[in-house]
Amino acid sequence: MPQKVILDTDIGDDIDDAMALALILASPELELVGVTTVFGNVAARSRQARTLLKAAGERFTRIPVAAGCGGTMASRPVPGRGTVDYLKGAVPNQDAASLAERDLPKQDPRHGVDLIIDLIMNGDGDIIPIPIGALTNIAMAMVKEPRIVAKIPRIATMSAEFKRGFSEWNIKCDPEAAALVYNSGVPMSVTTWDIGNTVKFGQAELDRLATGKGGVAQYLTRAIRTWQAAHDHTPMPSLFDPMAVATLVKPELCTWLTGTVAVELQGQHTYGFTYLHTNPNGKHRVAWDADRDASFEYYLSRVLALT
Repeated sequence: MPQKVILDTDIGDDIDDAMALALILASPELELVGVTTVFGNVAARSRQARTLLKAAGERFTRIPVAAGCGGTMASRPVPGRGTVDYLKGAVPNQDAASLAERDLPKQDPRHGVDLIIDLIMNGDGDIIPIPIGALTNIAMAMVKEPRIVAKIPRIATMSAEFKRGFSEWNIKCDPEAAALVYNSGVPMSVTTWDIGNTVKFGQAELDRLATGKGGVAQYLTRAIRTWQAAHDHTPMPSLFDPMAVATLVKPELCTWLTGTVAVELQGQHTYGFTYLHTNPNGKHRVAWDADRDASFEYYLSRVLALT
């Protein structure tokens, strides 16, 4: 039986969220039961996700997509982002790659937090959330309905960095939410900024993706170009978020350490930093190194095969 998953995403800013969603759709080992959007203009992010689902084919358009928390729990929020973007309706940089609302399947009427709660509470304790943005929706779901903690077998997340001294973006957007989730007692598989930075596109990989004839590969190619245009055409995509998905199916793409992750909430200059305390009995399994070539071969072969 495929592993049931919920994708919780800030799709639309960096390109890797769309690439992660594409990999889920291309993985027969996974069954996507819902998508929720988080941080900033969550309605526009929902439109982005539904555009990709439609590009993947009619069978995926019945997956519920709900807009979640536009603001955060952060006591020191990222200036000008999150709540500010939500209130002014600022659209993500890839919004131009989305279809118009009239051409898309309808957004689920529930709030994203309620969709997470409904799916997990009505499930059999077999649904893995995959948060690849701020952890606000997951944290709010745990606060609103604490019983879901006992029904989550594991969380697979791209959030944190341990080898370099900075607050990784998904943590930085809402450190308080991240701390709540990491302290929840739910086992977690964690891929980091360093892993994504290791598995970074070169021109050869970008050219190979552009050869894809399927709707998903064509959509990703358009979205990557839109994303690059918003950044002076210079950046190359990295598989930050897709590695959280890939390692659910193929954990041997990485080497792992086990321990406990802590999120710093007090430091004047280290707010949002993450620390790993290794411990063989810890609840957190952290990807430490990645095989770049094997990871790209896995990603591209899967996505290019999706018609």
